[in-house]
Amino acid sequence: MLALLFFSLPTSLSAGEIIRVAVIENATRVVLTSRDGFSVKSGSGVKMGRPITSAEIGVQKGITLNRRDSLEKELLFVPSPGGKIFLNQSPYEGIFRIRKIGESLLVTNEIDLERYLEGVVPAEMPPDWEGEALKVQAVISRTYALYKKKENQGKGYDLAGSVLGQVYKGGIADPRTSASIAQTRGKVLAFGEELALTFFHSTSAGPTEDASERWNIDLPYLKGVSCPLDRDSPYFQWERTITLHDLEQGLRKLGYPVAAVATLTPLQWSRGGRILTVRILHDGGEIILKAEDLRKALGFRVLPSTHFMIDSFGRELHIRGNGYGHGVGLCQWGANVMAQQGLKSEEILLYYYPGVTLRSYEEIK
Repeated sequence: MLALLFFSLPTSLSAGEIIRVAVIENATRVVLTSRDGFSVKSGSGVKMGRPITSAEIGVQKGITLNRRDSLEKELLFVPSPGGKIFLNQSPYEGIFRIRKIGESLLVTNEIDLERYLEGVVPAEMPPDWEGEALKVQAVISRTYALYKKKENQGKGYDLAGSVLGQVYKGGIADPRTSASIAQTRGKVLAFGEELALTFFHSTSAGPTEDASERWNIDLPYLKGVSCPLDRDSPYFQWERTITLHDLEQGLRKLGYPVAAVATLTPLQWSRGGRILTVRILHDGGEIILKAEDLRKALGFRVLPSTHFMIDSFGRELHIRGNGYGHGVGLCQWGANVMAQQGLKSEEILLYYYPGVTLRSYEEIK
């Protein structure tokens, strides 16, 4: 059993902690609907006509509303009290802010922090997992959102609603994850008097990564720990076959002028055994690419982690690998097994983020 400290925490969190989540970027058309209706306002907050129940939004000189150009660069869509707005048929609480960025739309959902977590925790962790593991997820997702909110002050949004931030699916609340959010209300992880940067991933399949190797982020609590408990994850071991066509197309999407790839070889490894960079020879020369960017080029599910080896290379790449995610911070599958073995959420958190403390956000904001 780990020798760890426990904390007695106040449970209050100040009202008004709003998180701005980018739910859709680079859109040319979105549809909002609501049985209860919603108000439309200009970016400055001036109401534009009576409440409506549906809106088709596009781009011309300004943002178009039901095929009429509003000439506005920003519109707010405010639900009726207690109501929800459906974005492309998916329900959300809170306000939608839609901005014209160039010739496309940025759609952000502005929502109370604790309500935001209702759409994050069940998206990031299966609701039928152990209650203590769900509490862990609630704490780290709350901490991460608040950290990014502080980091991105003055920008268009706080964080993305995808794997590039935290997966957020709006109104998908589950009673079990809702309980974990309520039981940890206001609890965050701190290092000294600052919020901790609580990276997490699905499956480590080995020791977690040192963030300084992966991203040049030198934090004492993100140095990597042993993680031998995630063998039941479906991503503990995996195999993939990837065509050169898909690789070449993915590289072009990242902006590399590649026509034909000749070879792809690992170049640098982390101490934990994950690939840091790869070398790609192609018809136009050489690319030294971060392994994380290779995952982005191919798709995060196609290449689940950077802990892999290439078995063969021809018109197809045959790859064997381990784990899912970047490997930094908390391993979700490991956390669930620790909870199954009887460890409490505080113990799990302090194991994966050594040196942090569990605090009330009121104490450090």
